Amino acid sequence: MKNFIPLLILILVQSMAAQDLSQGYIANDLEQHPMQALAKPDYLMSVADPSFPNTSIRRISEAAPGNFMVPMYSTIQSWNANESLLLVYGGGIHQLLDGSDYSFIRGLTDINPDDLEAVFWHFNDPNILFYMDNSTDDLISYNVNTQVKTTLANMRALSGCPNSSSLTGGNDLQMMSWDSDVFSFRCGNTNAFYYRISTGVLTEFNISDINFMAPMPFPSGELFYHNQSIYDTDGNFIRNLNLNANEHSCLGRLSNGDDAYFAISFEEGPSGGCQGTLVAHNATTGDCFSVTPVTDYAYPKSGTHMSSLAHKNTEGGWVAVSSIGFEQDGVQILDQELFLAKVNEFDANVYRVAHHRSDEDEFDYWGEPHVTISPSGTRLLFGSDWSGKEDGVSVDSYVAELNAYTLSTQDFESNQPAFTIYPNPVQGTLNISGENSPFSFIIYSVIGKKINQSTFTDNKTIDVSNLQAGVYFITISNHSTQNTYKFIKKQ
Repeated sequence: MKNFIPLLILILVQSMAAQDLSQGYIANDLEQHPMQALAKPDYLMSVADPSFPNTSIRRISEAAPGNFMVPMYSTIQSWNANESLLLVYGGGIHQLLDGSDYSFIRGLTDINPDDLEAVFWHFNDPNILFYMDNSTDDLISYNVNTQVKTTLANMRALSGCPNSSSLTGGNDLQMMSWDSDVFSFRCGNTNAFYYRISTGVLTEFNISDINFMAPMPFPSGELFYHNQSIYDTDGNFIRNLNLNANEHSCLGRLSNGDDAYFAISFEEGPSGGCQGTLVAHNATTGDCFSVTPVTDYAYPKSGTHMSSLAHKNTEGGWVAVSSIGFEQDGVQILDQELFLAKVNEFDANVYRVAHHRSDEDEFDYWGEPHVTISPSGTRLLFGSDWSGKEDGVSVDSYVAELNAYTLSTQDFESNQPAFTIYPNPVQGTLNISGENSPFSFIIYSVIGKKINQSTFTDNKTIDVSNLQAGVYFITISNHSTQNTYKFIKKQ
């Protein structure tokens, strides 16, 4: 059986990467689930939403009264590639947290992006952040572990943008391509460009009206969105989308892999239809449809934002949405709610997962939830002032841990395990308790590569301090039992 363990690990990893996020939720549920009174959880503690009990909500920040600690924005990935690190914003700086237990690591006082929302995790390397420096206009690759900055190119020198004009990224949309290769920006309100890191080539867009927006790359890096229109890699116009106006939106993919534009649309498009709290547009074909048609979900909800950055979930098409609503009492469908949608080419399923309990009454922009989906899709970060008796005191960050996340962190064996591993997450030493007989262990990486193995007789501790942060699997065996467990290595 031991020969099959790497295959077992790979199957487990693939099943997590292709996680079915709908587990425990009702597809296209149109019943009211009124928001119920719920005490604000203590720092790092979790509660279950009474209306959606399969979702655990954990408070991960401790903002002082009158202050906020929140997600950067829905279009900006908060977790790094392997979800071992997490970024939130508060106190005027980006705050680096542990991506698993949410403990504070440090403030990123040594980065100076042109916009607080223009900080992008590398889609594969968990240690790298990209940003354009606000003072030098250098495109920077920043290692969060070593704090080493590498200048990739100077955008002002390449673009010839006058010193009197500001260089900045998008407007409502701030994105990079999912291969971490394409970065877009604009020179004031006169010119717009994209830079391909792998080739060092700068391309200017053929756009007469910049409208204070930089075109943003879709996940493929082969198409770009600007002001209701699609552009190609030569910077030329391809087609208009069926949109009346620019609203809150996010770029992502449909389940078939096509680039997609997800947005709220308060009115029908110029060609009719495509109205709703969440509307999907296929960037390749121009086709669109309402994920939440008004006949079922009523008029589009105010204060809606969406996040379609679950790039590690190979099922594709997952979008997370937060809606404040006009009534703000959490009674009507989608009011004060977080929901998921699995969006295919011509249809979608909607799964309502929690109430976020936030509004803009005291903190304006910072009071908006700005839901952000994790790379695997199993967790949703959002901001909330936890409306109720503590309304307006502060805005904190919360993580909605979906039922799929809870299931993925449990032991893979359905029977009572012979061993227990702790602590998990672990930083230095992993302890094993259980059977007293001699046993062996093998540690595998997330892609099934063997990292370490040994046999124990008495001492049941494993030094994992040299492992990089991320997800690992350990298979523990003795003469009669074999169990495989997942553990998380912290920084």
